[in-house]
Amino acid sequence: MQKELLSAYMDGENVDQQTVDMICQDVGLQQKWANYHTVRSVMRQESEVFLGAGFTAKMAELIDAEPTLNVAKVFEDQPSVTETVRNLFAQRIKALLMPLTQFAVAAGVCFAVVFGVQTSMNKDNSVNNDIPVLQTSPFNSSTQAVSYNAPAQDVATSEKVEEHNKRIGSMLQNYELQRRIYADDLQLNSSK
Repeated sequence: MQKELLSAYMDGENVDQQTVDMICQDVGLQQKWANYHTVRSVMRQESEVFLGAGFTAKMAELIDAEPTLNVAKVFEDQPSVTETVRNLFAQRIKALLMPLTQFAVAAGVCFAVVFGVQTSMNKDNSVNNDIPVLQTSPFNSSTQAVSYNAPAQDVATSEKVEEHNKRIGSMLQNYELQRRIYADDLQLNSSK
Protein backbone atom coordinates (compact mmCIF):
# COMPACT_ATOMS: atom_id res chain seq x y z
CA MET A 1 0.00 0.00 0.00
CA GLN A 2 2.90 2.33 0.75
CA LYS A 3 4.31 1.82 -2.77
CA GLU A 4 0.97 2.78 -4.29
CA LEU A 5 0.78 5.92 -2.11
CA LEU A 6 4.35 6.81 -3.09
CA SER A 7 3.61 6.33 -6.79
CA ALA A 8 0.42 8.40 -6.51
CA TYR A 9 2.35 11.15 -4.67
CA MET A 10 4.97 11.21 -7.43
CA ASP A 11 2.21 11.55 -10.05
CA GLY A 12 0.67 14.44 -8.10
CA GLU A 13 -2.54 12.58 -7.30
CA ASN A 14 -2.28 12.07 -3.52
CA VAL A 15 -0.55 15.15 -2.12
CA ASP A 16 -1.12 15.46 1.62
CA GLN A 17 1.00 16.04 4.71
CA GLN A 18 0.51 12.50 6.04
CA THR A 19 2.15 10.96 2.93
CA VAL A 20 5.05 13.43 3.13
CA ASP A 21 5.64 12.56 6.81
CA MET A 22 5.51 8.85 6.02
CA ILE A 23 8.14 9.24 3.26
CA CYS A 24 10.41 11.33 5.49
CA GLN A 25 10.32 8.79 8.35
CA ASP A 26 10.73 5.53 6.38
CA VAL A 27 14.18 4.80 4.91
CA GLY A 28 12.79 2.09 2.58
CA LEU A 29 10.30 4.53 1.06
CA GLN A 30 13.08 7.08 0.59
CA GLN A 31 15.08 4.47 -1.33
CA LYS A 32 12.00 3.65 -3.45
CA TRP A 33 11.52 7.40 -3.98
CA ALA A 34 15.04 7.64 -5.36
CA ASN A 35 14.61 4.53 -7.55
CA TYR A 36 11.28 5.77 -8.97
CA HIS A 37 12.82 9.15 -9.84
CA THR A 38 15.80 7.46 -11.49
CA VAL A 39 13.50 5.26 -13.56
CA ARG A 40 11.35 8.25 -14.54
CA SER A 41 14.42 10.27 -15.53
CA VAL A 42 15.77 7.43 -17.65
CA MET A 43 12.39 6.88 -19.35
CA ARG A 44 12.07 10.57 -20.16
CA GLN A 45 15.73 10.69 -21.19
CA GLU A 46 16.35 13.51 -18.70
CA SER A 47 19.42 11.93 -17.09
CA GLU A 48 22.79 10.82 -18.36
CA VAL A 49 22.92 8.13 -15.67
CA PHE A 50 21.46 4.99 -17.14
CA LEU A 51 22.65 2.46 -14.60
CA GLY A 52 23.32 2.94 -10.91
CA ALA A 53 26.63 2.27 -9.19
CA GLY A 54 25.51 -1.04 -7.72
CA PHE A 55 24.12 -2.43 -10.97
CA THR A 56 27.27 -4.25 -12.06
CA ALA A 57 27.79 -5.81 -8.64
CA LYS A 58 24.17 -6.96 -8.51
CA MET A 59 24.37 -8.55 -11.94
CA ALA A 60 27.58 -10.37 -11.02
CA GLU A 61 25.89 -11.76 -7.90
CA LEU A 62 22.86 -12.92 -9.90
CA ILE A 63 25.04 -14.65 -12.49
CA ASP A 64 27.03 -16.41 -9.77
CA ALA A 65 23.80 -17.50 -8.06
CA GLU A 66 22.45 -19.21 -11.20
CA PRO A 67 22.70 -23.02 -11.19
CA THR A 68 25.31 -24.52 -13.48
CA LEU A 69 24.47 -27.30 -15.89
CA ASN A 70 26.31 -30.60 -15.86
CA VAL A 71 27.66 -30.83 -19.40
CA ALA A 72 28.42 -34.57 -19.16
CA LYS A 73 24.78 -35.30 -18.38
CA VAL A 74 23.61 -33.34 -21.42
CA PHE A 75 25.83 -35.41 -23.71
CA GLU A 76 24.56 -38.68 -22.21
CA ASP A 77 20.93 -37.80 -22.95
CA GLN A 78 21.46 -37.30 -26.67
CA PRO A 79 20.90 -40.23 -29.06
CA SER A 80 23.77 -41.94 -30.83
CA VAL A 81 24.41 -41.66 -34.57
CA THR A 82 23.05 -45.14 -35.34
CA GLU A 83 19.81 -44.41 -33.47
CA THR A 84 19.43 -41.18 -35.41
CA VAL A 85 19.96 -42.97 -38.73
CA ARG A 86 17.36 -45.60 -37.80
CA ASN A 87 14.94 -42.89 -36.76
CA LEU A 88 15.58 -41.03 -40.01
CA PHE A 89 14.78 -44.16 -42.03
CA ALA A 90 11.59 -44.69 -40.03
CA GLN A 91 10.60 -41.06 -40.57
CA ARG A 92 11.08 -41.37 -44.33
CA ILE A 93 9.03 -44.58 -44.47
CA LYS A 94 6.35 -42.92 -42.38
CA ALA A 95 6.31 -39.89 -44.70
CA LEU A 96 5.88 -42.17 -47.72
CA LEU A 97 3.14 -44.29 -46.16
CA MET A 98 1.13 -41.37 -44.76
CA PRO A 99 -0.65 -40.46 -48.07
CA LEU A 100 -1.42 -44.13 -48.73
CA THR A 101 -2.92 -44.48 -45.28
CA GLN A 102 -5.05 -41.37 -45.78
CA PHE A 103 -6.24 -42.68 -49.15
CA ALA A 104 -7.14 -46.05 -47.63
CA VAL A 105 -9.15 -44.42 -44.86
CA ALA A 106 -11.01 -42.21 -47.36
CA ALA A 107 -11.76 -45.19 -49.61
CA GLY A 108 -13.07 -47.17 -46.65
CA VAL A 109 -15.39 -44.34 -45.64
CA CYS A 110 -16.67 -43.98 -49.23
CA PHE A 111 -17.29 -47.71 -49.47
CA ALA A 112 -19.23 -47.71 -46.21
CA VAL A 113 -21.38 -44.76 -47.32
CA VAL A 114 -22.15 -46.19 -50.78
CA PHE A 115 -22.93 -49.62 -49.34
CA GLY A 116 -25.17 -48.10 -46.68
CA VAL A 117 -27.08 -45.96 -49.18
CA GLN A 118 -27.58 -48.85 -51.58
CA THR A 119 -28.88 -51.19 -48.92
CA SER A 120 -31.22 -48.55 -47.53
CA MET A 121 -32.49 -47.75 -51.06
CA ASN A 122 -33.16 -51.45 -51.75
CA LYS A 123 -35.21 -51.75 -48.57
CA ASP A 124 -37.18 -48.57 -49.36
CA ASN A 125 -37.80 -49.54 -53.01
CA SER A 126 -39.39 -52.82 -52.02
CA VAL A 127 -41.91 -50.95 -49.85
CA ASN A 128 -42.66 -47.83 -51.95
CA ASN A 129 -42.13 -48.35 -55.69
CA ASP A 130 -44.46 -45.56 -56.84
CA ILE A 131 -42.91 -42.65 -54.86
CA PRO A 132 -40.24 -40.82 -56.89
CA VAL A 133 -36.89 -40.19 -55.25
CA LEU A 134 -36.66 -36.65 -56.56
CA GLN A 135 -39.72 -34.71 -57.58
CA THR A 136 -38.70 -32.06 -60.09
CA SER A 137 -42.10 -30.67 -61.04
CA PRO A 138 -43.16 -27.71 -58.93
CA PHE A 139 -46.38 -27.68 -56.95
CA ASN A 140 -47.37 -24.34 -58.40
CA SER A 141 -46.32 -22.84 -61.72
CA SER A 142 -46.27 -19.26 -60.42
CA THR A 143 -43.78 -17.62 -58.13
CA GLN A 144 -44.90 -16.50 -54.73
CA ALA A 145 -43.58 -13.55 -52.74
CA VAL A 146 -41.84 -14.42 -49.53
CA SER A 147 -43.05 -11.73 -47.18
CA TYR A 148 -45.50 -11.21 -44.39
CA ASN A 149 -46.63 -7.93 -46.00
CA ALA A 150 -47.37 -9.33 -49.46
CA PRO A 151 -50.86 -10.74 -49.98
CA ALA A 152 -50.95 -14.51 -50.29
CA GLN A 153 -51.63 -15.79 -53.78
CA ASP A 154 -54.31 -18.32 -54.38
CA VAL A 155 -53.15 -21.89 -54.58
CA ALA A 156 -54.10 -23.63 -57.80
CA THR A 157 -56.96 -26.04 -57.23
CA SER A 158 -58.23 -28.63 -59.68
CA GLU A 159 -61.26 -26.45 -60.56
CA LYS A 160 -59.05 -23.46 -61.40
CA VAL A 161 -56.73 -25.62 -63.50
CA GLU A 162 -59.71 -27.05 -65.38
CA GLU A 163 -61.14 -23.55 -66.00
CA HIS A 164 -57.73 -22.38 -67.22
CA ASN A 165 -57.49 -25.33 -69.61
CA LYS A 166 -60.99 -24.55 -70.97
CA ARG A 167 -59.98 -20.94 -71.68
CA ILE A 168 -56.87 -22.08 -73.51
CA GLY A 169 -58.95 -24.59 -75.49
CA SER A 170 -61.48 -21.92 -76.51
CA MET A 171 -58.65 -19.59 -77.57
CA LEU A 172 -57.18 -22.35 -79.76
CA GLN A 173 -60.62 -23.03 -81.35
CA ASN A 174 -61.07 -19.31 -82.04
CA TYR A 175 -57.63 -19.19 -83.66
CA GLU A 176 -58.41 -22.19 -85.89
CA LEU A 177 -61.71 -20.63 -87.02
CA GLN A 178 -60.06 -17.32 -87.85
CA ARG A 179 -57.24 -19.06 -89.69
CA ARG A 180 -59.72 -21.01 -91.85
CA ILE A 181 -61.77 -17.91 -92.61
CA TYR A 182 -58.78 -15.85 -93.61
CA ALA A 183 -57.22 -18.76 -95.47
CA ASP A 184 -60.25 -18.79 -97.78
CA ASP A 185 -59.93 -15.01 -98.28
CA LEU A 186 -56.24 -15.33 -99.04
CA GLN A 187 -56.88 -18.03 -101.62
CA LEU A 188 -59.53 -15.85 -103.32
CA ASN A 189 -57.23 -12.82 -103.37
CA SER A 190 -54.31 -14.79 -104.73
CA SER A 191 -56.38 -16.25 -107.57
CA LYS A 192 -57.46 -12.83 -108.81
